[in-house]
Amino acid sequence: MFLRNLRGMSIALGFSLIIMTGCSMAAASSAQKQTGTNPATGASSGKAAPSGTTPKAADDWKQKERPYDYASMKADVVIQLDEDTRLQSPLRTVVGPTPQSYTLFFREEMDRGSVETTIRKHAKEEAAREGLGFIEPTFAFQWLNNRQLQVLVTLPATAGKERDWTEYVLSAGGAKSTKGTVIGAANAFHAVVLAPSQIWRISVDGKVREKLTDFSVMTNMKFLDREQRYVLQSRFTKYCECDARYPMLYSIYDTKTKERTLYPVELADNYRGAGDFIADRRGFFYAQPDKGITVPPSDSAVRVQVQGYVHGASFSYDQKQLLMAVGKAEQKKDLDLVVFDLEKGTEKRIPGAIKGWVPTSESNGEILPVAFQDDGRYATFAMRSEESGFEEIRLRYEWKSGKVIAWTPPVPADSWSGYVQSTDGAYQMYWNAGLFKGNVPLMDMRGDGLWLPGTHRFLFTEWEKAAQETDLKQSLYLFDADTKAQSVLVSGLPAGLSILGASADGKWLYVMTDRTLAP
Repeated sequence: MFLRNLRGMSIALGFSLIIMTGCSMAAASSAQKQTGTNPATGASSGKAAPSGTTPKAADDWKQKERPYDYASMKADVVIQLDEDTRLQSPLRTVVGPTPQSYTLFFREEMDRGSVETTIRKHAKEEAAREGLGFIEPTFAFQWLNNRQLQVLVTLPATAGKERDWTEYVLSAGGAKSTKGTVIGAANAFHAVVLAPSQIWRISVDGKVREKLTDFSVMTNMKFLDREQRYVLQSRFTKYCECDARYPMLYSIYDTKTKERTLYPVELADNYRGAGDFIADRRGFFYAQPDKGITVPPSDSAVRVQVQGYVHGASFSYDQKQLLMAVGKAEQKKDLDLVVFDLEKGTEKRIPGAIKGWVPTSESNGEILPVAFQDDGRYATFAMRSEESGFEEIRLRYEWKSGKVIAWTPPVPADSWSGYVQSTDGAYQMYWNAGLFKGNVPLMDMRGDGLWLPGTHRFLFTEWEKAAQETDLKQSLYLFDADTKAQSVLVSGLPAGLSILGASADGKWLYVMTDRTLAP
């Protein structure tokens, strides 16, 4: 299954982080990736949890002894992050700035004093290396037995004041067992500390700014529904300063109940994969789980079974139906259009209606899912005219007639035709052409933005002029497409701010940032 990062999907990264990491995200161990369980408990990762951001007090981090299969251990030590036990050594991953608790499982009974001294020694030595961003935290230890140790790591008060990120190491390499065996140094846990982005809402007049979440770790975020209730979150697991693509850990956050539900499978808002999958009407998909993997129960989840391989599936505007491009797994062009009714379990299939080659990524050549964008009248989509080219064949499905017809947006054929439009479909902002009314241009393409629901007003951000790169700020603008009037709503916004969505009544704008928005 492939999760396409469309322009409309805001990523929880500050400006400096985008430069450093690209799309670095990451993998749990191969066993966990296959089973969705952790070896300590054997339990599924799917569970409900509060937003989980209150710093750990002196006592609440301590846990009871956890069952663990020591007999199957191949490494001398396994270090797990208690916040999400799927994250375990050897690993370099992102954590939040609040105190973090870890559990260490040893293959042999250990000399407790040797372990504690060694952990402090490694952290001190790494912090002494200049210019690498390492910091020396404080450690609190609780031994459950001679083979299981819980550690609370707390950053010094000065952490994060001189730079946007820092790092520490948790390693028992070199410690001795009660028999005198020396532990190898290979299974260290490297924690990269980054401030988590939070969801804020800003009134459309710019006067009120309210923080809505208190997340403990940085994640990517996207609203899934027009009511702006459910948030798809994907978490970094492996961190590197590279362009590698790794699997991620997924969860759904409910802004109404303030609960976060962890999923042991990959989630996507646009599905590509086998014809047996799950569509959750909150706005996301996942492949039919393998045997042994348990996903959280949901009244909104519907099992979908269609004949063939799904090269792309999207929800209809009312989220009652699916639009799918279906063919054989190896098929790369001229696919069937399938309209699937989620309530009735019935389908309408138009053979060969999706003309052209399946799209591929311009950056790395990966096959992308066919994406449908539906407004209740038409569902637009694009294929490629050649297998290795980028010129688009643009089509749309008309709900009234039930036919696929040509779509001619005012965008060069070799450019991506992605857009957002006003609720009534009168105006569109094409990311590669600008703001249009039909085929009449009204404004050049602008930055990250959206239409306020039920209006003809387009909100967008633009960079402010700055004397130095470190002083980069954004302003939030409002463009009225009817009057062509433009005004500044808010200025001085942080560089890493991204627009997530707007309330259904058009009164509130939702954004994400790792900074505090002054009132």
